[in-house]
Amino acid sequence: MKKKNNKIYYHYCSVDTFYNILQTSTIRFGNPLNMNDSAEIIWLLEMVKDFVLKRGGYNSILEDWNLIENISKTLLQEMDCPYIFCLSKEKDVLSQWRSYANDGKGVAIGFNVDFIETYYSLYGAEVIYDREKQYNILSRKISDNILRNLNTAVKEGNRDEIYRKSKILVSYILQDAIMCKNPAFQEEKEYRLYCGYRKNEEKDVSAIKFRSNDCSIIPFRELYFKNNEYRLIENIVVGPKSFINNRNLWIFLESKGLKWIDIDSKEWHMNDSKWKEHVIVSQATYR
Repeated sequence: MKKKNNKIYYHYCSVDTFYNILQTSTIRFGNPLNMNDSAEIIWLLEMVKDFVLKRGGYNSILEDWNLIENISKTLLQEMDCPYIFCLSKEKDVLSQWRSYANDGKGVAIGFNVDFIETYYSLYGAEVIYDREKQYNILSRKISDNILRNLNTAVKEGNRDEIYRKSKILVSYILQDAIMCKNPAFQEEKEYRLYCGYRKNEEKDVSAIKFRSNDCSIIPFRELYFKNNEYRLIENIVVGPKSFINNRNLWIFLESKGLKWIDIDSKEWHMNDSKWKEHVIVSQATYR
C-alpha cells in the first residue's frame, strides 16, 4: 500500500522515451553538462565572481576573472560529475510539456521517489533556484583561505598555480552546483536523483555506458527496475496534445505488470476506477 507521504514526482518525456523506459525497465542518469540548460553547473560557478566582489579584498581574482572562468569551464570537462535523473514536483505544467514531452504529445511518468531512494540506495534533492540560498552555499563552501591562495596565484601570474587553485575551488562546489539553476527555470520545480560517476553502493545501477548522437559521444548510467514496475511507477499523465489510444495504453501497461491496472478486466473501459486514478489526462490548455 502506498504511503500517504510518498514523494511522487514526474518525468516528462516523449512517447518513444516512455515506451523505452517501460520496455527495457530502465531509467537513464545523465551528465548534467549535456542537459537542456546551457548553464547547467556553470550557473553556480558564474556566481562566484559576484560572491568574491561582495566578500572584498581579492582584486586580482576580479581583474583576471575571464581567465579563471575559462579554466573552471575546462576543469568541468576533466572532473567526475555526479549523474542525474530529472523530475518535476508538478504533474501538469505547460512549459514542461512544451520543452520535454514532444510539445505536449508525450507523457509525464509519476515515479515513487521514496521507493527509488530507499530500495536502490540513491540520493535526491530539490533544485535550488533562490539566489540568496545559492550565495549561502558559496559562503559555506568557499573559505577565505581558498580565495587567498587563488588571489596570490593570479597576482604572481603563475598559470600552473592558478590552474591548481581553481581546481580546488571548483571541487568544493561541484556537488552543490548540480543542484542549483537559473531562477528563470523555477517554474519547473525540479527534483533530481543522482548517482556517482563510477559504480559505488547503488543497487541495480549499471557502470558507465555510452550512446551517440549526430555530433557527440554521451556517457550515462542505467537503473534497472525489472519486476519493480508497479512499485516504481505510481501514475501516468497523458499530455495535452496526445495521440495515444487509451485501449492500446491499457494493454501495454497491463503487459508490464503495473498492478494498478485491473487485471481481472478483459478490456479497457473509461470508467474503471483504477484507470481514472492512475492514468490522468492533462488539463493544460494547449493546442
